[in-house]
Amino acid sequence: MSPRLKQAGLAAGINFTGATDRYPNSIKAHTLLDFVAAAEPSKQHALQEVLFRHYFTDGKYPNLTHLREAAVEVKLENIEKAMAYVKNESNQRQVREEALRHSSGGISGVPYFFVNQQPLGSGAQPPSVFSEAIARAS
Repeated sequence: MSPRLKQAGLAAGINFTGATDRYPNSIKAHTLLDFVAAAEPSKQHALQEVLFRHYFTDGKYPNLTHLREAAVEVKLENIEKAMAYVKNESNQRQVREEALRHSSGGISGVPYFFVNQQPLGSGAQPPSVFSEAIARAS
C-alpha cells in the first residue's frame, strides 16, 4: 500500500490495509457492476462500496466467491442470474472493450476525476487540487 494512498484513506476514515497481496483483475467485478446497473441500479453504489471494502480493507480478491458474497451483502434480487452474467465470456469481453476505449481516451486509473467535463486526474488527490479545480471552473 503506497504511503500516499494510506494517508489519504486515513484522512477520509478509510483504513487501506494492503491485506490483499495481489493487484486485482477487476473485469469480473466490473461485469457484476454492469449487471447491477441494468437490473437493480439503486444497488450499484452500495455494491461498489462493498467491492472496494472487500479489496482494500478486508483483503478479499475479486474472485467469483467474493463477488457472490458482495452480491449477497447488498441483497441482489437474483444472485444466480447475476453470477451467470458475470461468468459469461461475452459480457466480460464487452467490459474489457469498454475499459480499452476509456484507456485510449486518456483515463489511466480509478478513481478518475472530471470537473466541468475536463479531466482532473486519477487516484487520491489532496483537497486543494479539487478546491483549485472548482474555483477555476466557477
